[in-house]
Amino acid sequence: MKRFIINCDTCWCGTDNSFRALAESEEDLDDLACELAYDNFCSYCDTSDILEDLGYDSEDLTDEEIDEILENVDESMYYYYDIEECDDEEEWNSFGEDSYIYIVNKEENE
Repeated sequence: MKRFIINCDTCWCGTDNSFRALAESEEDLDDLACELAYDNFCSYCDTSDILEDLGYDSEDLTDEEIDEILENVDESMYYYYDIEECDDEEEWNSFGEDSYIYIVNKEENE
């Protein structure tokens, strides 16, 4: 298995997280990376940020109007991820021993 770093970020500063993962290939990690990126987005997302990005002021809207606007928002426009193979022992270990390592074995799941 190869070592990878999954970098997740949102469109707002300081909202990035990185995760270690083991897998046979980068493609095997795509579903996991998407899930981690969405979880990262949800943990940092403030609906007022999205509304502001769309040109609204949340204080000028009712809860119903906010709900209606957010129903039509493609949340994937606000988060992203990249996966990089990690050959650097120092970078891999910089996460610390207590850092969780995701292991993806597609062959076992099929």
